[in-house]
Amino acid sequence: MSDDLQRALAAVAEPTRFRIIGLLAERPRTVSEVQEAIGARQPQTTKHLQVLDAAGVVVLHKLGRRRVARIDRATMRRLSDHFAALAAPGDDDATLERYELAIAAERIGDGTRAVALDRVVDAPVERVWAAWTDPARAATWWAPRHFTVEEAAIAPTPDAPVRLVLREGDGARYVSEGRVVEAAAPHRLVFTLAPVGTDGVPHFTARHTVVLSGDGPTTVGLTIDVTDVREGAAPMVAGLEPGWGQLLDALAGAVAQ
Repeated sequence: MSDDLQRALAAVAEPTRFRIIGLLAERPRTVSEVQEAIGARQPQTTKHLQVLDAAGVVVLHKLGRRRVARIDRATMRRLSDHFAALAAPGDDDATLERYELAIAAERIGDGTRAVALDRVVDAPVERVWAAWTDPARAATWWAPRHFTVEEAAIAPTPDAPVRLVLREGDGARYVSEGRVVEAAAPHRLVFTLAPVGTDGVPHFTARHTVVLSGDGPTTVGLTIDVTDVREGAAPMVAGLEPGWGQLLDALAGAVAQ
């Protein structure tokens, strides 16, 4: 926001001046009319109008012995445009709302969950397979928005360790660990992966089954079967669907480049 719009907002934020803006939005008024409407003394009213005038919110017209104040519509339009841009929905708004609802539903669930997602990716199946099984390539997409991959370990070999460390903007770290169960290049990958607590024990068991079909475009099918949910882990389980939705979008962008 520009300095002049910040000054305009600061001027309008004062309660009495906010009332004055409402009055002038209806029609121009003399200083005396404004004074009478707000129930203030003349020096106070004049001071408020001068502040609004200096901030570009109000225009004071000196018409002989009369002084008439009107709202500056151009400034109002600029403020309106600024806040209209802020009011436009963001990519994360709906995701956060769905996540909050999912947490509430998860807390009354039975501790099991199945998540199924799919994406069509404009890339050969071998490239998509490599994005899942090459740690360097996985690190380019395996993080939801506003997170970064600090560490990624995976290999297309049964019983190979899977480890993912994510870092949030505030520096918080989230560690997930598991094992590869099955790897049949380039079409099927099964692994476990779940966040671990400070005691090193996973908060739940999550078996991920990735099926790749077609060959440019490639259809990615992901099924996550969740069991053994520990107490207090409902928010993490609820985050699987929106989180993996973002991950698959990131995967599609990464392999298509």
